[in-house]
Amino acid sequence: MNQKRLVSLDFLRGLTIALMITVNNPGNWGNVYAPLLHAKWHGWTATDLVFPFFLFIVGVAIPLSFTKLLDKGVPKLDLLKKVIRRTILIWGIGLLLHAWSFGIPLNPEQSFTLDGFIKTFTHLRILGVLPRIALCYFIASLIFIYLPKNSHRIYAGLGLIFLYEILLRIPWVSGWGGGDLTLETNFARFIDMQILGTNHMWGGMGMPFDPEGIVSTFTAAVTTMLGIFTGLILLKDWELNKKLKTIFLFGLGFYLAGEILGLIEPINKQLWTSTYVLAMGGLTMIMLSFTTLIIDIFKKDSIAKPFIAMGSNPLIAFVGSSFIAKNFYLIKFYSNDGNLISLKTWIYQNICLSVFSEINASLFHAILHLTFWLLITWWMYKKKIFIKI
Repeated sequence: MNQKRLVSLDFLRGLTIALMITVNNPGNWGNVYAPLLHAKWHGWTATDLVFPFFLFIVGVAIPLSFTKLLDKGVPKLDLLKKVIRRTILIWGIGLLLHAWSFGIPLNPEQSFTLDGFIKTFTHLRILGVLPRIALCYFIASLIFIYLPKNSHRIYAGLGLIFLYEILLRIPWVSGWGGGDLTLETNFARFIDMQILGTNHMWGGMGMPFDPEGIVSTFTAAVTTMLGIFTGLILLKDWELNKKLKTIFLFGLGFYLAGEILGLIEPINKQLWTSTYVLAMGGLTMIMLSFTTLIIDIFKKDSIAKPFIAMGSNPLIAFVGSSFIAKNFYLIKFYSNDGNLISLKTWIYQNICLSVFSEINASLFHAILHLTFWLLITWWMYKKKIFIKI
C-alpha cells in the first residue's frame, strides 16, 4: 500500500468527522434539516451513515497497520498489548468526556458540592461513541490477529451476527425479547439495564436506552470487520482500478442485501441491526471506491485537502469539538435581560439569528463549529503535528 492510497482514507475519515461535528452542533435542536437528524427508530437518514462510516474506516486501518508487523514476525502478544493499550485510552477519553465537568458548576447559580462530584460517577454513562469505537477496534483487531485465515474471519463475523439475532429473538424474559424490536422492550435494552444499570445509560430518548449498548456492539464490530475486509483488498497486488471495482461491487451487493432483508428485519441504527450493518457497510464501500477514484485516479484533491487534514488528526477533531460543545452547554451567565443562558444559546441568538432565519441559523451554528476545527486541523497538518495513541 503506497502513501497515495492512504490519502483517500484520510479524506473519508475527515469527511466523516466533519459530518459528526455538523450533526452534533445545531444551534437549536428544534430547528434542524431532516437529513441532519437520526431516524427516530426504524429506517435511516444521511446522519445514520456517519458512525458506521467511522467504524468501517477504523477497520480498514487494521490490516494496513498490522499486516507488515505480522509478516516481520512481531509476536502476536506484542500486538495484543498495543491493541489493549489503545482500547483503554480511547474508552478512557470517552469516560472523561462523559464525566466533565466533574460536578464543578460553570454557572453563577450553583456551587461545588461533594454530592455533585460523587453524582458525576454514580450517574456516569459507561458506554457511548468512543467506548464503542474502542470495543469494536478491540474485537476486530483480535479476530484479525488471531484468525489468520480470511475464511475464519468471515465465520467469526457471521457468528457475531448469528449470536446477536439469537439474543434479540428468543424470549429470554417474559415481556422482553422474542423478536420485539420496539424501543421499550427490545432485549438489548434489557441486558443494558441489568448489567449497566439505568443510572449509567443514555436517556436521550425519554427512557434509559443506550444506542451504543452491550449487545449491539457485536454487530457494530462486524461493521469494523467489513473495513478489515476492504483493507485486505487494498493490500492486494492488483491494479488500482481492479481494487476499486471489486470494492464497489461488494459494496453494491451488501447494500442491496441490506435493503432487501430490511423487509424482514428493519434497518435500525439504534439497535445496529444486521440489515443496518449490510446497508451502511455497503454504502461505505461504494463511497470509498468513488473518493479513491476522484482523489487518486482523477487527481481532483484540491477541495478535499481540508478534510484530508482533518482526517489526519481525527482524535483531536472529535474529542476537541465534543469538549468545546459540552462546555457551550455548561457555561452559563446572565444576559442583559437578567435571564441565565448558556454560551451556546447566546451565540445562537446574538450571532446566528442576527443573520439567518431559525433553521438556517441553527445550521450556521454547526458550520461555525466545523469551520473552527477545519482551521485547527489544517494548521496542525501544515505544521506536521499529528496526535495519535
